[in-house]
Amino acid sequence: MTLSGDATLVLPEFDAPPADPVVLLAEWFAGAVAREVSEPFAMVLATADDRGRPSSRVVLFKEFADGGLVFAGSSASRKGRDLAANPHAAATFHWRETLQQITVVGTVRKVAPEASDVLFADRPRAAQAAVIASEQSTPLDDESALHDRAQALADSDEPLSRPQTWTGYLLLPEEIEFWQGKPNRLHRRLRYVRTGEGWLAQRLQP
Repeated sequence: MTLSGDATLVLPEFDAPPADPVVLLAEWFAGAVAREVSEPFAMVLATADDRGRPSSRVVLFKEFADGGLVFAGSSASRKGRDLAANPHAAATFHWRETLQQITVVGTVRKVAPEASDVLFADRPRAAQAAVIASEQSTPLDDESALHDRAQALADSDEPLSRPQTWTGYLLLPEEIEFWQGKPNRLHRRLRYVRTGEGWLAQRLQP
């Protein structure tokens, strides 16, 4: 079985790593959008609770801010509870069409309430209504009732306010790895680790 995707993509950063991996991150995202990658901002977020038990899910990467990656969700959800107990996470992006992958590991903190308000306001009204109607990660007893609550909110003329439990999070990178897949499995890997003096870049074997 072989990997599918564009194996001819030329990525000179593996041969001459730039000093700032966050700038390179932005360049990779811009390239993915330009190459029309499907779901370039889909981010697999892995967290762990206070006992070290892991969980993961796909969330939406929203933007870069303060040297990190912003995403949002409910602080009452499993990921929110994990992050409250253990504010560390790993995020992975995989773009099949271009055989590229990015992994970011670091600490996580909530963004300011004002920034969360902006993130919430940026959501479509139906998505805002879903956030308000749903108590994320709690047992669901009546799906029809949930849909009815969300639809009633979406159809109302009232402004929809951000629930206090819905917040933006900032993942501050401590380690970033860029990966380019090769059909012969001699993948290219470039890892950056944050040190007291800045970022240290190192090529890794497949």
